[in-house]
Amino acid sequence: MKFDLHIHTIYSSDGNEKPKDIVNYMKKMNFSGMAVVDHNTLEGAKNAAKIAENFLIIPGMEIKTKKGHILAIGIEEEIKADEDAIEEIHEKGGIAIVAHPFRFSKVRIDADAIEAMNGRNFPYQNKKAIKYANEKNMPFTAGSDGHYLWEMGKVYTEMNAESVDDAIEEIIKKRVKIGGENNFFNPFKCKIYSLASFVRRGFKRVQIF
Repeated sequence: MKFDLHIHTIYSSDGNEKPKDIVNYMKKMNFSGMAVVDHNTLEGAKNAAKIAENFLIIPGMEIKTKKGHILAIGIEEEIKADEDAIEEIHEKGGIAIVAHPFRFSKVRIDADAIEAMNGRNFPYQNKKAIKYANEKNMPFTAGSDGHYLWEMGKVYTEMNAESVDDAIEEIIKKRVKIGGENNFFNPFKCKIYSLASFVRRGFKRVQIF
């Protein structure tokens, strides 16, 4: 069963796709589910869950902390903290995953898992993340970090999960495999699209916690 564990919708300030369109697209790509991790809000995940049939929506958020970005997946309520984000994630039923490691800096967060493959990372960055996960014996995931349909599903996590609790257990117990396209072209194309989106927003940076 394939899952993209890093998806953004229009509920993210830099997102471009509606939850319904994403669900339909991912089902056509033979995915079993996805984690919706919009910046600052669970609305995208909640909206996707309302219309998804036979497709698992794992609710989540991407959170900015002083030490880097975290994916909070499996949470039941929105995360408000920064310094104590991981503790709050646990209190709200989720796990914390280091997002797109080595894109901006080294890993400085003691989280539950690490995103060993990110669709917007360049190959050398993903190689560093995989090496780090192996050296630290950490649970790991993979996701596209998709903001547009064309990039979603290009990187994925394989696991047997029928529910959110199943997904969390599979990740923590390292019963997952990661796969997909890990090349130079995709992240380069994403950077071009991100720049265009930045211009359309009037050169305003994405506001995230």
